[in-house]
Amino acid sequence: MTSPNKVSLQGIIGKGYADFWNFKGRYRVCKGSRASKKSTTTALNIIKRTMQYPLSNTLVIRKTASTLKDSCWTQLKWAINKLGVGRFWKARQNPLELEYLPTGQKILFRGLDDPLKITSITVDVGVLCWGWIEESYEIDDEDDFNRLDESLRGELPEGYFIQWTITLNPWDRNHWIKARFFDVPNQNVLAKTTNYLCNEFLSGADLAMFEEMKRNDPERYKVAGLGEWGIADGQFFECWRSDLHVVRPFAIPDGWLRFRAMDWGSYHPYCVLWFAVDYDGNLWGYRELYGWGGKANVGTKETAEQVGEHIAAAESKDEKIAYAVLDNACWAKSGTTGPTIAEAINKVLWEKKRTMFIECSKGREHGAEQLRERLIGYEDGDGKQVPAIRFFSNCIHTIRTLPMLTHDKHQPEKYDTQGEDHPADTTVYACLSRPYAPEDPAKKKQKKRDKYKHEQSTSSWAV
Repeated sequence: MTSPNKVSLQGIIGKGYADFWNFKGRYRVCKGSRASKKSTTTALNIIKRTMQYPLSNTLVIRKTASTLKDSCWTQLKWAINKLGVGRFWKARQNPLELEYLPTGQKILFRGLDDPLKITSITVDVGVLCWGWIEESYEIDDEDDFNRLDESLRGELPEGYFIQWTITLNPWDRNHWIKARFFDVPNQNVLAKTTNYLCNEFLSGADLAMFEEMKRNDPERYKVAGLGEWGIADGQFFECWRSDLHVVRPFAIPDGWLRFRAMDWGSYHPYCVLWFAVDYDGNLWGYRELYGWGGKANVGTKETAEQVGEHIAAAESKDEKIAYAVLDNACWAKSGTTGPTIAEAINKVLWEKKRTMFIECSKGREHGAEQLRERLIGYEDGDGKQVPAIRFFSNCIHTIRTLPMLTHDKHQPEKYDTQGEDHPADTTVYACLSRPYAPEDPAKKKQKKRDKYKHEQSTSSWAV
């Protein structure tokens, strides 16, 4: 057959994807806004690689097989024509596939709704070494991806490599893809963020649309325009602001009361937070102990006794903890004759001469509202908004997870307990232990005036 014509890849692809194009690690993950070129660049790259590596084959995946024809299959056919190599390819609809005629290599298409067709997949020519998961945010369960990941394996010819290309719109910052590929550095992962600004092929009308979105809907613009992580089901604590609620650690005055709150977890993380209460009743989260297994919402599977040891070790012997509250479910008997979770932890704390836990008050919904009110805070005498709860910057998991919580889909007045809610639960228990009623700003101003008058009168009398 005649050799393919030479084309200018730079002229077709444009700029902004050199690292993505050349990366050969196992996972190249690209999140991007609409019109960011991520899907077109992936399609062009797959066609070019297939023709460059004569023993390679590619598996293209979406959650539902019926969506493949009008998305990835059509996108790859576009790439074939864009590269001017249509006469070397054969497109078939039953089964859905693309074949490179000079060698018999294939690009195969499967949906996760038929997992048996994926696990048993084989190729006639060469090896199955590459995969593309488009709209990967649709895959809710990380275990589904893990099983899929195993379909690319085995020995490869020299110079070949196994690689998954994972593309997605960043609608949901709670997604496992963020925790697995973007939050933890890994030399075998390229985690890339793109947006419409790197797409030099957009028309003036396209750019005007994004500019209008930027003016009229800045929050949507951050996700759909700039490719930043968003929240799919609505942020529960919309009042959270890191510039207001996160502070640098400081020396806590001796006169401030200190207490501890905890949410239990073993398979999922446990969370312990230490709070100080200032003279105005504001809460300051100053220490965090988070039992996670290195992945979002995965626990350490430690025993209650082991966790008790960690809590005792985190506190100095002379640290005065006035009281400590723990999830009341930890006092429930599990049907065995052994101690409850609370009893096991408290036994260790007693032996270590630390403050033992008592049951927290019930009412998660009320506690969440208490936390919301504290995050909103109050106006001081000068009209400045002051939070009634803040966290030291070393409480990294609390700071990470609180703004990620979304509304429960069935009970919107509650936050979604299927998410990573452990620091939120812990903070809720803390708030329930110290009921908060924001003071009327006018009354605060009057109290400030009265205090000033009192100080002035006292000062005059003293003279």
